Amino acid sequence: MQISFSREQSYTPEWRGNDKLPEAEQFTATLTLLNVEDLMFLLDAFSEAGIGGEVEQSDLAVDQLKPILKSNGHLLPTYVKVSNLKNSATGDEINIEQIVEFPFFLNLAAELLMKLAEVSSPSDDDVGNSNALPVSEQTQEPVAS
Repeated sequence: MQISFSREQSYTPEWRGNDKLPEAEQFTATLTLLNVEDLMFLLDAFSEAGIGGEVEQSDLAVDQLKPILKSNGHLLPTYVKVSNLKNSATGDEINIEQIVEFPFFLNLAAELLMKLAEVSSPSDDDVGNSNALPVSEQTQEPVAS
């Protein structure tokens, strides 16, 4: 069997109308898929904040975003790289560490975390097609079929 799998995905954030700009003016983010442990921590944070399903980041209150960013913002420098985001006053590139550090970028950081969780999560089709081993009722251990 052959599958198509890429560890990285390119994403054009919607933040401040970026996705509506001409392509040459847009900044992009390269997202590296989360490992399982980091994905579980991030999904737990969303759940604890009462966020689930198909939620738009723009619909969330800052109070919902704060705990997610506080507990998972550290993931962004590991899994996200931004390109072509510049400070208009200096012309300097803005990096992911600055996005995590400065409140000005709060909504962008939240958008990137939400997208990172989305692209890293298995689809419903993937979950439904898993071939898990049956569990023995007495031992609760996987048994070969």
